[in-house]
Amino acid sequence: MIKEVTDGGASMGLLRMCVGSAGEVRPTVASLIPPRPEHRAAFEAAGVDIVAGPEAARRAAATADLMQVEWWNNPYVNDFLVNADLPVGRILLHSRGHFDAPWMCPSVELLSRVDGCTVTAPSAAANPRFDRNRVQAGLPPARCVFSAAGLNAPTDAVSGSREDGDDHVRIGYLGTVEPIKMHSATLEIAARVVRAAPEVDFEFAGDGPLEDYRTEADRLGIGDRVRFIGFQTDPAAFLRSLDIFCYPLNPYTYATSEKALQEAMLAGLPCVAFPVGGVRDLLTPDSALLVKDPDQCVDACLELVRNQELRRAYGEQARCRINSFTERQEWRTELALARDEVMSRPARPRQSLGVGPGKLFEFCTDRHACPTDGLDAGQRADFARVAAFVDDDYTDWLDSRN
Repeated sequence: MIKEVTDGGASMGLLRMCVGSAGEVRPTVASLIPPRPEHRAAFEAAGVDIVAGPEAARRAAATADLMQVEWWNNPYVNDFLVNADLPVGRILLHSRGHFDAPWMCPSVELLSRVDGCTVTAPSAAANPRFDRNRVQAGLPPARCVFSAAGLNAPTDAVSGSREDGDDHVRIGYLGTVEPIKMHSATLEIAARVVRAAPEVDFEFAGDGPLEDYRTEADRLGIGDRVRFIGFQTDPAAFLRSLDIFCYPLNPYTYATSEKALQEAMLAGLPCVAFPVGGVRDLLTPDSALLVKDPDQCVDACLELVRNQELRRAYGEQARCRINSFTERQEWRTELALARDEVMSRPARPRQSLGVGPGKLFEFCTDRHACPTDGLDAGQRADFARVAAFVDDDYTDWLDSRN
């Protein structure tokens, strides 16, 4: 079960899980919000049945051996888990948000509604507040079921040193282009790099408020050196056009398995990134340039711009790292073990708890997992940008019910 089947990372991770896990599993996907036809078609083309709406989800749960919930903090899924009269069964909560991020840690009360929990990044399970909550809810330790990415057209050649006659160095980003995801100083970083190295161009691939970013680039005087090219259906082709992959995320990012970063590593690109969210699980100091602040990010980009051999070396190390990443290799085994653990627990019905719409957020969310005490104004602004991902969803949901 998922909030809505889309073409986003959570849905594509779910699709990969449906077609790539154990052969004896026969999945049906319940999309609480009816999906668009083209998004439904991707699942149906892979032989995965789709049902839509809460009633259809309840009917599917009644005939299933196990209901796996694709979870991040949103009112659609939480309302279903808390307020639906669910038939006798077992539930596995598969979290796709990092518990270190604002409003992304489930409460004891919510975890008590399920029979097990898995995560998509090892560091998420290490959050002390989450670990406390799952113990109080009587759940076993959370296994990491990593959401592995793959390039649709991999190449054996290491990127980062194009030989196409263009002497410009291309630095790229792949992912959502919006303040919820990207560091607030991203374009300032780009401007400083371009001023110091006029041979550099930046390209940002992904959806978001692109006109706002173009306006900001113009204000900084780099409008002719920065391109925002929107969603890319062929990420491998985009990554092959780059020399360096720069992944400056908001320090409070909710992201975990970082499929775009995985794809860049598979393409053999040298990577510059802040070690936040799931990035710190994927990258090590010997496989990427890890930076703590915008100044270090600028310096790291320039270091790679000016040294082609260094780009080659970090590209090779990035590819080696992702190809040997244990969690990426063992996700099928961990998923099977997590499902077996849940199936070993007694099946039980779940009656509606009758939590009112205005109280649902507080009932399901542990605010203490990402404390705000001691944050300065800039940190609070970064926190608020990511928290808006959850806050806005609840606001829209409440408005739709009035």
